[in-house]
Amino acid sequence: MLRKILFLSLISTLAIGISSYTYINSQPKPAKKSAKKSSKSKKAASGETSTESANKITWYNMTEGYAKAKKEKKVLIVDVYTDWCYWCKVMDRQTYENKTIVNKMKEYAVAVKFNPEVNGNHTVNGQTLSSDQLGIYLNKGSRIPGYPNTFMWKDLTNSSKIESYSGYLDTTVFNIYLNKMIQQ
Repeated sequence: MLRKILFLSLISTLAIGISSYTYINSQPKPAKKSAKKSSKSKKAASGETSTESANKITWYNMTEGYAKAKKEKKVLIVDVYTDWCYWCKVMDRQTYENKTIVNKMKEYAVAVKFNPEVNGNHTVNGQTLSSDQLGIYLNKGSRIPGYPNTFMWKDLTNSSKIESYSGYLDTTVFNIYLNKMIQQ
């Protein structure tokens, strides 16, 4: 009797394991990015450098991006992401690599990549903020509700004018929000 129970328990465990493996491997996977591109995003998030290419958006860390947008009187776009966020990666590939979006961003905006899970100091409006504090500052006193989250800010001296867009934004929706911000 004990052997039968152990045997059934083993079969049940194997069935659950196989079902889990099948389910996990049937889910769509984000395309892998090259290590070079990944390290650039991490450098921008940590404040080390910006990246620039003719057909791509130039991403800055928050301190550089804020100063540049203020000096050039451009819209500040803050892409809040995490390394584990599937939809953040989809937005990187689809929205932020769209030629129309890239061209419009280059002309009217300064782009910032911000990973709130990476500790660092960020200077905004004369204040030095930790990553946690910056997230709360951008979201007007609340924690960031989820990822991706996009903040658009034109009047950089007035934090009450920061617009927050939570979740994945496809090219069409992102373009609508960007146009609205440009026209303010």
